[in-house]
Amino acid sequence: MPSLILLKSPDGVITNTTIPLDADQMIIGRDETLCQIVIPHHAVSRKHAQIVRSGNQFFIEDLKSRNKTFVNSKEVLPPQRQLLKPDDRIKICDFLFRFHDERAVKPKDLPEWMTKDVAEEQPDDASMTTIEAIQSKNNAQQFLEAAPSERLRALLEISTNLSRMLELDPLMAQIAQTLFSVFKQADRCFVLMLDDNGRPYPKVMRSRRAALDDTRFSRTIVKKTIEKMESYLSEDASNDAALGPAASIAEFKIRSVMCVPLANAEGQAIGAIQVDTQDRTKKFSRDDLNLLTIVGNLAGVAIDKARMHEAVLAREKEQKEIELARKVQLGFLPQTLPQVPGYEFFSHYSPAQTVGGDYYDFVTLPDGRMAVVLGDVAGKGVPAALLVAKLSSEVRFCLLTVPNLAEAICLLNEQMIRGGLGDRFVTLAVMVLDPSTHTVTIVNAGHMSPKLYRAATRELLDAISIDATGLPIGTLPGYPYEQVTVQLEPGDAIAVFTDGVTDAMNPAGVMFGPEATDRSLHPQSDTVGSAEAQRARRMGERLVAAVRAHANGRPQNDDIAVVTFSRLPNNQATGTHAVTQQAPHLAAVV
Repeated sequence: MPSLILLKSPDGVITNTTIPLDADQMIIGRDETLCQIVIPHHAVSRKHAQIVRSGNQFFIEDLKSRNKTFVNSKEVLPPQRQLLKPDDRIKICDFLFRFHDERAVKPKDLPEWMTKDVAEEQPDDASMTTIEAIQSKNNAQQFLEAAPSERLRALLEISTNLSRMLELDPLMAQIAQTLFSVFKQADRCFVLMLDDNGRPYPKVMRSRRAALDDTRFSRTIVKKTIEKMESYLSEDASNDAALGPAASIAEFKIRSVMCVPLANAEGQAIGAIQVDTQDRTKKFSRDDLNLLTIVGNLAGVAIDKARMHEAVLAREKEQKEIELARKVQLGFLPQTLPQVPGYEFFSHYSPAQTVGGDYYDFVTLPDGRMAVVLGDVAGKGVPAALLVAKLSSEVRFCLLTVPNLAEAICLLNEQMIRGGLGDRFVTLAVMVLDPSTHTVTIVNAGHMSPKLYRAATRELLDAISIDATGLPIGTLPGYPYEQVTVQLEPGDAIAVFTDGVTDAMNPAGVMFGPEATDRSLHPQSDTVGSAEAQRARRMGERLVAAVRAHANGRPQNDDIAVVTFSRLPNNQATGTHAVTQQAPHLAAVV
């Protein structure tokens, strides 16, 4: 039975020198209630690592331990699983184990130069062979001395080339080219990969003759090889009863064929290599199959490494694109606040980790009016950021060309639909401040209602009712939006924000919510005078601080945008004050 043999234990903490691996999953750690292999030492994590049995193979996986897990002095990086081979050394803190597997016996029918490096398991079907390469320091020199020079050179060349190449396509082309140089009798060579549905397709195909340049391979042989994860050899495929009447074998007059599986580090099939010949006199031998199997093992590891390398490069490229999109998105936001006599403005924008669709703007209109716009494009990522760019330009066009606010938003709805929103939509709140009459005209397109603070009654109200709230932009062509006008008295204030505020979560997964938002905008027990406490800047800063305190370090799951503006009390100075800017946070008093 496979087992772990203890080689080193500090202070004699572990007394069992042999630990049988008699379960499909055995967790290693210091917690006696959770672990099957207990190491009672403070440096070992409660659940440090686990050994998993899959078929006849054993894998070890680190469970994100504090002091890591090592196999043959190399760290096992979670969540990847490391295949264990006989005599592998497993190090956990100051404890050293050896993986022992008595099933790995020396095969009798392998050539002499492979006997100390290859273990073979004979299956029931004599035409199928599974070969597992086992490399040890003690017999490496004998391997080099006993191997036939041509094949040894080929094997060393393949190993060297595969270890150096990280680009997938050149790597597999090199595999096929090298196999052609090794197997002189081969007429065709396929390196096959599995698609997302598990079907094999030729990634690389090589042929010695133009007449044979066809990408059709023997699906019967490849399917058998991948399903059983066993190497296949047929000296005469046309007369092989195990293959049946395969059309590809008959059409290409395949005589001798070899096929070996390709597997990743977890032992899962990722493809296969098929080599075949049409010449009846040039058959492949068991020695050829042994060599091709070793090449397949090396190629599988190299392909897996190249895939991971490509995935890392793809992630880096994606991060660069997201960062660029974030910079572009921030470029659409106002860099300064409006300068309107008798009014104070505040804005805050806090992007989440991914590019989002929050947007706000200040648009100067004719006759001294000022439009305050805040919206949220459905979705995340670069597509949402691109829609923000379109929304920004369309909003300005509609507001500057159509004097009536409701009609301007109707035009905006038509423009965005014609522009191809697809299944996306935009919630939008637009407020036009007229400082000459101290009125604010509001159109709300599916957004949360702006909050209106009344200084006279010290109440926080919805600035627009549910009945007056229209559908989001891009939902329905020809939709008639309506506008509402409110009067701002001295000390009155308006606050508008995106759902990144109300949906902000703490580490326990509890949302900030509308009630906490209202309490932050208008705290009932504010010790400062109510007029001072409800000025735009104080309201905005208080809301942002409350959201951050609620999150308590948890990363944002959505962008946060907040805009507030207030009419100054009559006893406040109306001269121009300094503008405070702290990106992405702006505040101004005029």
